[in-house]
Amino acid sequence: MASAAKTRRLCRGTAVDRLSNLPGNVIDLILEPLPVRDIARMSIFSKRWRDVLVLHPHLVFDDLFFEPLLSKKDSEKDTQAQVSEISRIISNILLVHTGPISTFHLFIPQDLPLHRCVDTDFWIRNISNRVQKLKLLNKPFTMYKIPLYLFSCLKLTHLHLTNCILNPPLRFRGFCNLLSVELEDVVIRADMSFGTQLEKLELTVCTGIKHLGCQFTYKNNLTRLIITDCGEFDFEWFECIQKVEFLAVRGVLNSRNELINWNKLFANFPRINTLGIDGFFLEDCEVSSSDEADLLDFMAFSADMILEKLEIVEIRGVVGSRAELQLIKLLLACTPRLRRIELEKDITVDAKEELRISRELLQIPRASTSSQIIWN
Repeated sequence: MASAAKTRRLCRGTAVDRLSNLPGNVIDLILEPLPVRDIARMSIFSKRWRDVLVLHPHLVFDDLFFEPLLSKKDSEKDTQAQVSEISRIISNILLVHTGPISTFHLFIPQDLPLHRCVDTDFWIRNISNRVQKLKLLNKPFTMYKIPLYLFSCLKLTHLHLTNCILNPPLRFRGFCNLLSVELEDVVIRADMSFGTQLEKLELTVCTGIKHLGCQFTYKNNLTRLIITDCGEFDFEWFECIQKVEFLAVRGVLNSRNELINWNKLFANFPRINTLGIDGFFLEDCEVSSSDEADLLDFMAFSADMILEKLEIVEIRGVVGSRAELQLIKLLLACTPRLRRIELEKDITVDAKEELRISRELLQIPRASTSSQIIWN
């Protein structure tokens, strides 16, 4: 037993610190998933690790970070004391941080009115000239008004905001390097663009998207566009997204209150491989009996159009209208690589009506012999 204990002591004394000798980029990858508080503890482990926190490029203040600070042992503290303590910790970390910031993730718990604290603006100002990926999830009921410092983030490549207000400066012309934007419950109060480099745009339950008209120009590079429950949207903007590969539109109405020209719409999407639409999208394109000429033009166009890359189509709120069936007929006829069309019926469609629609769809010729029609 004594010999074994002595051996263990010797091994510890001569052990090689392999982790400390790894390249800096490898160490960053190892530390990236760790909570900030654990990295702070490691910074006092040895001289080699002293600069880990001040140079660590991934600053994640998520729910895991807040959990111990809001635990039951601190229940005797009032809310303002909690806000002050959390603000002090985050501010101190940012004040000593001197390196670039690849990721800044801030989660604001619902029961913590951190948005009232001016330190939040200070944090964004502190990182504005260094951050690449910014994620701010504001859970309290009161919206957080994004400070103007955000619009000077020249290195920003990814932006994710929840429950916030965007009010850009008057002469703001977009970000230089922004590639991806995700907005949820965001209010846009003035005309703005996220920049011509933008590739991915996701809008969920947002208001004021009419102010994004300058985003949809012929210079844009959007390849992925998702718009969900955002009220009215100008469908003419679709004329400028020829590079789009993934398009999903749900719960959106055409702000121009006019028929959608399907010929023109699909002709703009030569690269599309996934398409998701719902009943609101089709609501504006109902074809009445007086529009026979338009319908004939529509069908004649479908014979010449080929959507070579389209593989998946999702249509929600299907009621079996003439316009819907003509759209599905068009898609089946011009998609040689189509794998499946997923149809979600409207709640007003009973089993008998669903059977009628299915029979009609089975009679439609298909460009892809492997395509499937799936009811959800």
